[in-house]
Amino acid sequence: MHRFRSWLVLITLPVAFAACAQPASPPARGGMSLDEFLSRQTDRIMAADTDGDGKVSRAEMAAMAKNGHDPSRRFDAMDANHDGLLDRSEIRVALTGRFHKLDRNGDGLITPDDRMAGRMRARRPQSQSVNATDDQQP
Repeated sequence: MHRFRSWLVLITLPVAFAACAQPASPPARGGMSLDEFLSRQTDRIMAADTDGDGKVSRAEMAAMAKNGHDPSRRFDAMDANHDGLLDRSEIRVALTGRFHKLDRNGDGLITPDDRMAGRMRARRPQSQSVNATDDQQP
């Protein structure tokens, strides 16, 4: 009986290792999970850390900005402790909030359509609504 168990283990181990080595299949609906979003986006932002201190400064983030966009507002929003540096934990907290804003239906996945809708909302000019009482003098 002992030989049988040893033989069975030897046969099943390669199968188990092969199953573990397979890349995770993408979600059926083509969405991205929070973990995948955090991993990708955190790595992308941390790539700006050119001095290798494990933090991204305002200047490093500005240097990585595409198309001349000023990332100051985004940096300020992410810099929770206001020390002028972004560490991984600050980035992950900010990105988690971003993910939940993009995941409009709350299914735990963001699709390309969700991301496009988020970009369109960001590009839309802020409406300048004027309250009627603002025009009245005291």
